Amino acid sequence: MALFWQAISAAMIPNRVMTTLRSMTNFLRKLLSGFMAASLWPAFSMRAAADVPQALQPERSSEWWHARHEAKLREISENGKKIDLVFLGDSITQGLENPGASKIVSGTFPGTTILNLGYNADKTENVLWRLRNGEIDGISPKAVVVMIGTNNTGHRKDPPEVTTQAIKVILDDIKSKLPDSKIVLLSIFPRGANPSNPLRQLNEKVNGQLPTLADGKTIFHLDLNAAFLNENGDLSQAIMPDLLHPSDKGYEVWMKSLKPELEKILTAPSST
Repeated sequence: MALFWQAISAAMIPNRVMTTLRSMTNFLRKLLSGFMAASLWPAFSMRAAADVPQALQPERSSEWWHARHEAKLREISENGKKIDLVFLGDSITQGLENPGASKIVSGTFPGTTILNLGYNADKTENVLWRLRNGEIDGISPKAVVVMIGTNNTGHRKDPPEVTTQAIKVILDDIKSKLPDSKIVLLSIFPRGANPSNPLRQLNEKVNGQLPTLADGKTIFHLDLNAAFLNENGDLSQAIMPDLLHPSDKGYEVWMKSLKPELEKILTAPSST
């Protein structure tokens, strides 16, 4: 381009014409640049999205799921600041609303206003969508108990580091929206009959990384899994009939193990 303008100058073209030519050239350069950017941007955007694991891309689920979301928003609107404790997760957490489990929960935490944000089949991306669409807005609970990930591993066999990264983003979202709440991150519950179960082993790889997400100040990690297993690491169908979802007895084990640990966290002096 410099040689081009040197040739033009050597031709002794009047300055007025030179100025016009330069203006036209700059205009065409900007126009071409804008066209190229507009043409390539969708491709760049698609590539960027493709590079982000699905577990990290907020995503809503089916119609029944959205109906539950709307119902939870109404529950939040009605109870607001009265909510003391939130359980956040998938079907294992949603099961706390079953009649038998619900009695166990209310008996374990009497007088506590609880918000259950468990959704059947949820993966990390569904939880992220919910958190970013109002499910913890307008509340200030003492604690949020989080357990998520078994559907990432069970449905899609996401790599452990991806599931852990997605859980970290969930914790960051909660911490940002609820700075005064304690976050209790649970290890993913055991599944399968014994320690050789491949999906249990995959979950355990995630669980091995979860302590790194806790800071001991606002985020605490709890591993309650031993309470569900016998001395050989076997899981009884009396505890989880399908070797994944707790029975009433399984929910009783969960609440019995959680209560003293949660109370310790909530009554511990604030760290500065």
